[in-house]
Amino acid sequence: MSAASAGCAGCAGQCCRKYRVGVTVRDVQVLAEGTAMHPGDFLRLLDTDKDGFRLKAGGPAKGLYMQHVGGKGSGCVFLMEIASGKARCGVYAHRPLVCSNFPLSLQRSVVTLREDTLCGPDSWNLAAMDLPAYRRDLLRDKDAKVEHRQAIETWNERVDASGREATPEELYDYLLTCPIKAAEGPTV
Repeated sequence: MSAASAGCAGCAGQCCRKYRVGVTVRDVQVLAEGTAMHPGDFLRLLDTDKDGFRLKAGGPAKGLYMQHVGGKGSGCVFLMEIASGKARCGVYAHRPLVCSNFPLSLQRSVVTLREDTLCGPDSWNLAAMDLPAYRRDLLRDKDAKVEHRQAIETWNERVDASGREATPEELYDYLLTCPIKAAEGPTV
């Protein structure tokens, strides 16, 4: 168990229930390989104001987000309910980098606690965390975002050149075959 997960000991999975978790192409490939699931089984394409994948030339940008299942508050498709009202990630070893780095961020190359967490910054003891490992993983996430932007650019150029609307399934297939650096799993 990592030092950060000690803050999750009493967790009911609120972050997995309430956050819209955006993922990168690297995350999609790691999840697909680790779970033997197709991206359509765990992703949602949502309109975004940021860079995103287009399904047609000039169309709206779509971001890649973890799919939520069930009714209101049920959470991420991989959230597992366990005894005593607690919940855990069902794909912990393959979880997206943003999840493995939670609740930390890099601010001017310094590892810091995010202040916008549902559980609050007092839920975590920064002094007990392996900050060099988190710094490495936060930098890995930064690299994955650069790769992600490159994948978006390549996909959107293909869509623009094709003159036809692409399907979500075609995008998912592209995500699985899109060349990226060797995807290293997060540290635990």
